[in-house]
Parts: sequence; C-alpha cells; structure tokens
Amino acid sequence: MGLTREQFDTISNNYNNRRLENKIEMDRRIKEVYENVPQIAEYDREIASLAVNATRLALSGDASAKDSLREDIQVISEKKRAALLMNRYPGDYLDEIFTCPICKDTGFVHGKPCECLKSEIINLIYSRSELNEILAVENFDNFNFDFYSDDIIDEVSGISSLENMETIVDRCHYFINNFDKHPCNLLFYGRAGTGKTFLINCIAKELIDKSYSVIYLSAVQFFDLLADYSFRRENNSVYRQISINELEGCDLLIIDDLGTEMSNSFTDSALFDCLNERLIHQKSTIISTNFSIEDLQNKYEERIFSRVIGNYNSFKIFGDDIRIKKKFTI
Repeated sequence: MGLTREQFDTISNNYNNRRLENKIEMDRRIKEVYENVPQIAEYDREIASLAVNATRLALSGDASAKDSLREDIQVISEKKRAALLMNRYPGDYLDEIFTCPICKDTGFVHGKPCECLKSEIINLIYSRSELNEILAVENFDNFNFDFYSDDIIDEVSGISSLENMETIVDRCHYFINNFDKHPCNLLFYGRAGTGKTFLINCIAKELIDKSYSVIYLSAVQFFDLLADYSFRRENNSVYRQISINELEGCDLLIIDDLGTEMSNSFTDSALFDCLNERLIHQKSTIISTNFSIEDLQNKYEERIFSRVIGNYNSFKIFGDDIRIKKKFTI
C-alpha cells in the first residue's frame, strides 16, 4: 500500500477520532446506566476487583484459584446482563464499543491490514484524486472497443485504430498487474477526442482499488499548483491541498492534457524537476497530450523532451472523435 506521510497521518487521525468518539459514547452509557440502575455499578466494581485478583494469581502461578475467580466473574457478568435486560437495556449495552469489531479499531488483524483499513485507504485516495464520480463511469468495465474502427489505418504503423487500441489496452493491463515489479511511465498522445483521458481514468481506478496513491491533475492544475507553492500564492481549490511531497512521492502521478498550459521558463523548470525527481525515485507517471511527438519536441526544452522520450513508453492513439460519435449513437 503506497501512502504518503500526509495520507498516513490523515488515516491515523481518523482512527484516533473514531476511538475517542466511541469512548465518549461508552462513558455516556455508563453514566446513564449507573444513575438508573445503581446495582450495575456495584456489579462492575465486583468484576474489576475480581479481575485484579485473577491477574495477581496468574502472576503467582496459582492456576486453579485464577480459574475459580474467572468463573465468579462470569457469574456476576451474567447477573449484570440480566439487570440490563430487566431495565430495558440491550444485554451488550455496556460492552466496549468498536466501529470495526474485527480489528477493534486498530486497523490491523494479526499484523495485517484489516478490511476497514483497506477501505479507508481507498476512500482517502479516491477523495484526494478528485475522481470519485468520474471513475464510476470511466473504467475498464465500460470500455467500448466499438468506438475504434478497422477501417482507419495509421500510415506509419500500418495498423488499424481498433488493433492499435487493443494492443494499448493489453499494455495498460500489463502496467497495472506489474506496477510493483516493473515501475514504468506512459505517454499517450494523439488528437483530442480519441479516448486518452478515458483510458487514463481506467488505469487510475484499477490502481486506486489496489490501494495505490494516485494523483490526477490537468496540466493547468499541475502548473498552477507548483506556482502556488513556488510563489507562496493563496489558493483554496481542492487540488491545492496536495503537497509537493505527495506530488513527487505518490505511487502514480497523472498529468492530463500536457501542452494546454502557458509555457515559460518557470513551467519548463518545474516540469523537469518533478519528472526528474519521480524518475530518480522510480515513481510512475502517466502523461497525456494532444501534441504529436514532433510538437512536444518543439514546445519543450531538450532536457524535458529527452527525459520523456527516453523514459516513457509512448502510445499513439488515433481514430474517430469519440465525443462526436457518442452524440450520434442511439
């Protein structure tokens, strides 16, 4: 599970708050019951006293006496339960409260992450990636090869739009299934409307569901975020909550529509620094752009272009404009 320090702290605080809320509720219940049924307070005092004696006997090695005290505790506990029921309380009303009874709100079972922790991580990553609603629709379950044609042939490769996309989707699944073993970077390029962003979202969902940390930003958001930090600008947008450490250290960074930003010396330097930092630490990045490879070379500094071309698996996506096709599909 790839978590940044900020994400780990957020989840730890969630569990701490959960335990605190349950303790407050437990204290409220105890106060309520003791006031309404004083006999139960006496039962609890007897149980506590017997438990102390049982511990002392266990340390001294007197097993038989310890077992006898345990039986006494069980008898009093049954009396307590009966008193609760008699006064119209559930029999377990004073049992310790846990949001997750499996791990008892620790997040772990026998040293392994509990299902509640896995869900917590996935929910956090989804919320930070701003993709919740989008990924419910744009995922491999809804991927439709019918939008790609056998009749559209790429002049350079000689393959059809459909064959090309089938190959790319296979490579995407390989990327997902080997994410830990063989970290790599992907570049999707081609004109607008051919499904680059949809494909990226499919990949993002698969990895988020595996509890990897994924940050998705449009190119404009990406550079705005870096400018905010560099120039200490105030910005209350959701993506401004992402820290530079998360940007450089998340398991997968997605930069969509590279080339739509206003280019200057700052953007070139910021892009190079981020991509280079992620390459050094073997963190995967996916970039999509409407530019051709030649256009990218003309737009960006040589050091940026060489980093991308030399360290990214590049895939050209071509075919009909899917957005137009969808409008005329009944």
